[in-house]
Amino acid sequence: MYSKFQTTNLLIFLFALISLSLHLIGLNNYGIHRDEFLHIALGNHPAAGYMEVPPFIAWVARFSVTFFGDSAFAIRIIPAIFAALTVLTAGFIVKEIGGKNFAITLCGLALCLSPAFLATGYLLQPVVFDQFWWVLTYFLLIKYTYTRQTKYLLLLGPVIGLGLLTKYAILFVVIAIIAGLLLSAQRKILLKRQLYIAALIALLIFVPNVIWQYLHHWPVLTHMKELTETQLVHNTIDGLIKAQLISNGTALFLWVPGLLLLFFHKSLAQLRWVGFSYFLLLVLLIYFKGKPYYAFGIYPVIFAISAYAIEQTTKHLNTSLKYSIAFLLLLPNVIFMPMSIPILPIYRAIAYFKSMHLDGFLYWGDGEKHEITQDYGDMLGWDEITTLTAKAYTRIPEHQRNATTIFAENYGEAGAIDHLGKKYKLPPVVSLSSSFTLWAPERIAYQYIIYVDDKGQVEKIKPAYAKAELIGTVSDKLALEYNTKIWLLTAPKADINPVYQSALKEKRQ
Repeated sequence: MYSKFQTTNLLIFLFALISLSLHLIGLNNYGIHRDEFLHIALGNHPAAGYMEVPPFIAWVARFSVTFFGDSAFAIRIIPAIFAALTVLTAGFIVKEIGGKNFAITLCGLALCLSPAFLATGYLLQPVVFDQFWWVLTYFLLIKYTYTRQTKYLLLLGPVIGLGLLTKYAILFVVIAIIAGLLLSAQRKILLKRQLYIAALIALLIFVPNVIWQYLHHWPVLTHMKELTETQLVHNTIDGLIKAQLISNGTALFLWVPGLLLLFFHKSLAQLRWVGFSYFLLLVLLIYFKGKPYYAFGIYPVIFAISAYAIEQTTKHLNTSLKYSIAFLLLLPNVIFMPMSIPILPIYRAIAYFKSMHLDGFLYWGDGEKHEITQDYGDMLGWDEITTLTAKAYTRIPEHQRNATTIFAENYGEAGAIDHLGKKYKLPPVVSLSSSFTLWAPERIAYQYIIYVDDKGQVEKIKPAYAKAELIGTVSDKLALEYNTKIWLLTAPKADINPVYQSALKEKRQ
């Protein structure tokens, strides 16, 4: 027979396995996402930093393609594993603070079915790793709170260091945690020598990226400025708070009462700094106009503590009744699963969205309502773009192909053609979008230009060529790249490099 200790551990691992299984179901559907193509490209150009992100995602991409292959399934295996590790860590937080099987079930079920964590847990993007480092940071501090073993404080060094190499957003939670500790009875933790040793370790891990940023004139600041002007400026307080309330679906019935209990239940007194850090994090995101999903990494911790708090306040209730209520409250999140992970064939998914009237998920960045979610739209159309580009390439005499440049207007197009175009033996794509600017050549061959045009910018370069032939247009109306055109420009009237070099210089400043 299993001991209670073994049963508890098995239950925690069971929910981690459920998380992994749910994500594995849809990994190979619809194709690779626009951002994933970028991260694969970053992995093909090893560096200590990039314009948008630190290098961790590039390491994962390079490892995945090298050892697992270049399919959507292959590149998403590691993100799915990290999503499961987040569930696992949250389960061990529950166990550490004294939670039993009911609390572990509440936390595990809420996390496994949360629309927010399903949606962010399978794509090759920094967010899934960022969330894991956040949860692990809280776990180590909670572990120290309950054991007083300073080794857990020291382990914060590599965890936060790797977090900084994954996404700079971990600085938000570090600041929120420090402020939360200062506001609580646990402020003495901040006097521990091991905490400052950990800070030094984190800094040493992070230093190569800081040096890279310095040598490249701080592109992260330029990127943040552009992000603020084009995206973050539209973020509102109402929007951020609304997103926190709806992103985890019916898990709202777990974490909102749990958060209140955190401040009033005596058994949670030593964890009140977590509650303070949650509200301080929201204040920071409101002040900096952060995107709503920036806060998602704290929710597994809130789920864990809330599950324990609810278990404590309902321990005199009938066990069967408690489990029944928990499942009735949390299982409805299954309704949102096809919106979060691509488990249905695309046209069945469209029919499902219509039948369930889930219109709120179907608005894209352009403010228009579409038939599918924007993430799904970002996974479609890339094979068509690559095929049309290859078609244009075959129009060029073989002995003159070394005088050809493939130019793409955005990083998704560039990354897709680079990745999917290997079977056509296409040359590397040139783009002045995102980090592609970093490895763009100083001069380009211009006798033949294959131009991938999604915003009409080709009209600026057409006058420099005697002939401009439209090879094809992306016809998939579900794709975000719908109506993107592929042009073949031939017979140049003049060298276009001065214009290209001026644009390149501007992008690199």
